[in-house]
Amino acid sequence: MNNSSAPQKRKRGRPSSITRESIARAALDIGVKKATIPLIAAHLGVAHSSLYHHVKSRDEIISIAAEIAVKELDWRSPETATWREELIVLTDSIWALYDQNPGLAEAFNHGEVTPTTGILSFAESVSRLQNKGFPLDEAVVAVDMLVDMVKECFIGWWSIVKTEQDGRLRKTKMIEIWESEAQNSPEQAEQINAMVEIMKSGARKWWECKRNVVLDGISVTRERNSKNESELA
Repeated sequence: MNNSSAPQKRKRGRPSSITRESIARAALDIGVKKATIPLIAAHLGVAHSSLYHHVKSRDEIISIAAEIAVKELDWRSPETATWREELIVLTDSIWALYDQNPGLAEAFNHGEVTPTTGILSFAESVSRLQNKGFPLDEAVVAVDMLVDMVKECFIGWWSIVKTEQDGRLRKTKMIEIWESEAQNSPEQAEQINAMVEIMKSGARKWWECKRNVVLDGISVTRERNSKNESELA
């Protein structure tokens, strides 16, 4: 006899094949700059509507992706490293982060994402400088200045390696303009051509020259302040 009043068992659906993390990692695989909801869904092999069961928007995906990318960043130096080596490794790792994740530097720069992992890493890097003799205020300025600089330099270089509508690199056109001006202004040609050589040398050379000047400045400041502290002791 069929008991129609008996509770019916609810059939279980297929377990979700995607998670918030897998969605974010797909965005990183595609590239933050190019990642759209349809592209992420296609990358995962699911309908794009299914993504909205896990995330509210593309912005949320990029935010999660940034958290993952920064959390997995290998930026720490050995404890035996000098403060200078510490900052070089830190900024080199940030450059690599931006290079491997197109669009992430711009997202940080525009304030679109502010990863908690980034805030905690900033605090830890400041603490590591304090452990090497820096007072808190100097450590904060040193880390903040270099973190900002590597982002700005990366974005600056990225902006000139874009391809124009005529198929030529923007950098190539810029170099031609500068070289032409050097010919038109022989009294300033030496200085103009020096900048041309920097543009020709590539992004890393350009960044490292700037970074080293800042590191030298930090060194002079630390030495001067240490001397003043000793005299007051």
